[in-house]
Amino acid sequence: MMRRYIIARHGETNYNKERRVQGTLDSPILTAKGISQASSLGKYLVKRSNNDSSSHCGEEKEITRTYCSPLQRCRQTYDLISKSYNDEVRNDNGNNNNDDDTRLFPQPTIIDNLKEIELKEWQGRLRNDIMEQDKVNWDIFKANPCNLRLQDGTFAPVLDCFERASNCWDVIRANAVSNEEEEDTCVIFVMCHGAIGQCMILHALGLEQTEYGKSRRYALDNCECFEIEWADDAKEASRWRKINTMQNVSDWRSTYSSQLVSGVLPSSR
Repeated sequence: MMRRYIIARHGETNYNKERRVQGTLDSPILTAKGISQASSLGKYLVKRSNNDSSSHCGEEKEITRTYCSPLQRCRQTYDLISKSYNDEVRNDNGNNNNDDDTRLFPQPTIIDNLKEIELKEWQGRLRNDIMEQDKVNWDIFKANPCNLRLQDGTFAPVLDCFERASNCWDVIRANAVSNEEEEDTCVIFVMCHGAIGQCMILHALGLEQTEYGKSRRYALDNCECFEIEWADDAKEASRWRKINTMQNVSDWRSTYSSQLVSGVLPSSR
């Protein structure tokens, strides 16, 4: 069966605004802008499910199963999306007290591995301070992220994050296959973070972990989404598209073309 997955990043946090490294810290909270981003995304997802032309989706795909990182900034974003989504559904029904409506946003399954990339001694520090005080490692992180080693050279943040992303897909896809009631018109929604989200996207497209951080093409800004189409019996997704913070939807792009651009496949030229 062909399934759709939406990978979303949380809204802007106080740490994002301060340019402070978050990692696996659970202290960051959404800013007013982040709250607005989350609410807007919830409204977009309703329009999308209703096949509203303003969603630029062009097809009705109902969200039937959801997953979320355990960290506060993701759970806060998820709750705001859910509230905005459900308010729109109830308004459409003309019944604000109908909590049994099957169209309401599902309760999420929390997956611990959906936590953000772990950046050890960098967490909680301002980016500018790290650039000055740990310049060698910061330069490695920007030039070749997979080569970064923190915690006295014993921990590889990107490699760990990529492995967790693979494990998340194993769980999410296995759960989708086990639910025989779900149809190919259903969508699975995943609320996570920038780095783990990018690793999940790369994994789904059959791209190597060395592609991490090389291009903004697969980066997630606050409350941006990637939609991925992936058959249950396929090793990798077939195509993807991006939904930015203004809910503008890109054209579908094939996995093949993405692999060709990254050098995974040889060019025919």
